[in-house]
Amino acid sequence: MSKKLMHKLIMYHEVHKRHRDGLKPSQISRDLGLDKRTIRKYIAMTEEEYLEFIHNQKDREKLLEPYEEFIKTRLEDCEDASAAQVHDWLKEHHNDFIDVNEKTVFNFVLYVRNKYGIPKPFNNREYEQVEELPFGKQAQADLGEYNMSTDERKRKKIYFFSMVLSRSRQKFVWFSEHPFTTLAAIAAHDKAFYYLEGIPGEIVYDQDTLLLIDENKGDLILTEAFRKYAEYRGFKLHFCRKSDPQSKGKIENLIKYIKYNFLRGRVFVNIDTLNGQVMEWLSRTANAKVHSATRKIPCQKWLIEKTYLKPILNSFIPASILDEYDVRKDNTISYKGNFYRVPTGTYKPPRTTVWTELADDNRLIIYNTNNNKIASHKIYCGKGKTIGGNNYKRDFSSGIDQLINELCGEFANPDQAKKYLLQIRHDKPRYIRDHLQYIKKLMVIFNMEVMNQAMDFCIENKIYKATDMGSVAKKIHSQVTRETVITPPIIINTINRSAHKIIPNKSDISDYQSLMN
Repeated sequence: MSKKLMHKLIMYHEVHKRHRDGLKPSQISRDLGLDKRTIRKYIAMTEEEYLEFIHNQKDREKLLEPYEEFIKTRLEDCEDASAAQVHDWLKEHHNDFIDVNEKTVFNFVLYVRNKYGIPKPFNNREYEQVEELPFGKQAQADLGEYNMSTDERKRKKIYFFSMVLSRSRQKFVWFSEHPFTTLAAIAAHDKAFYYLEGIPGEIVYDQDTLLLIDENKGDLILTEAFRKYAEYRGFKLHFCRKSDPQSKGKIENLIKYIKYNFLRGRVFVNIDTLNGQVMEWLSRTANAKVHSATRKIPCQKWLIEKTYLKPILNSFIPASILDEYDVRKDNTISYKGNFYRVPTGTYKPPRTTVWTELADDNRLIIYNTNNNKIASHKIYCGKGKTIGGNNYKRDFSSGIDQLINELCGEFANPDQAKKYLLQIRHDKPRYIRDHLQYIKKLMVIFNMEVMNQAMDFCIENKIYKATDMGSVAKKIHSQVTRETVITPPIIINTINRSAHKIIPNKSDISDYQSLMN
């Protein structure tokens, strides 16, 4: 009996054994790595039927056998080709290629590779055991999320922050009902430091957008709040390359440990209960059991490591005991179901944040990252409304008087221009900034010669409206453009009026007579 046949028989009997033990096909499938349909088929067969089934498989003609040589040649030319790529080649080079399942192609490609010894190259990353770091040198931290079940059998997504000390493997976890903001992540760091009773020299992170604004040609740009926090607490930052979980394996293992040892099968009651439960789990299991790699108990090693951690001197109270919000591209922030305006130009790509404070009079105060107040709104109790008038759509960078003086200086007659703009201000005081900004925009579109003519026309005809000035300027510009088109002169070749005065030369008749004679 061949090894292959023996392996198949062992698998067949293992399926039946687990079935007799009361396991369902789905559980057997998960344990043995076989498809559920295959499990059901094996359960329904006797051993004699199974042996006949294997025998028939050997003798059965392979559907893709006519293409075997083609596939072999292509695999020899391109050893790392996938089955999907081979499938595409077959359809590309054989117009009569039959419609088959992708799994059929996969199995046949595997058969060809085994038959002709064409293994698929595998770029396996080399790993090696790293030396244990000194006590207190490093911790690793990351964020995770998980879908829990509630008492009502509904799904509840929860978010968590975790940290592990690299030497002792002492762990910390904190849960939240909401996605972590930079501010919430800072608060979670402080909770971790108090739990671990000190601050490590360095913390390893993933390149998370909560802590980083951008990666500029290898230079990592921290969010302002987190940069200040790291400087205040005095720990170094190390960010791993993207998509490189191996470089922070300790925290990756902790994330999986939290999900599959603590959270799986647990019912969500409320966030406070969950945080209380995880503290008990940390004491009972995560930090109390022998670690598989170090063969030490984390909490016992932590008793040594905590003496090497930096002390926590004071509580960190950023300008951000306020809440942090992202500014949207339309210069609003989303707050409790409504959108509150901030001044035009506040948003700067790729990301801009502001701080908010809820005042005693039920007003939302908004500050920029320099702690300057930029907006104030009455809290709206409904949902889905945009709060803030047109004044937040305008540019607050300069005062009205300054803007008028700035515009007047561009015109040929500044005094006349100022009188014109002041008249608009008198007629439409609430919308004067809109008019001035529109005229400023016109001065970019049209040259000042056109704008001076438009100003003269509007004053002469008593037109005190920026949009009408724009229409006048557009008309003048189109006229000037037509007039400046150079038409080449038409040259007409007339008849020479003196032609009738021309007298032709005459020959002497005696010359002709001499020639004839």
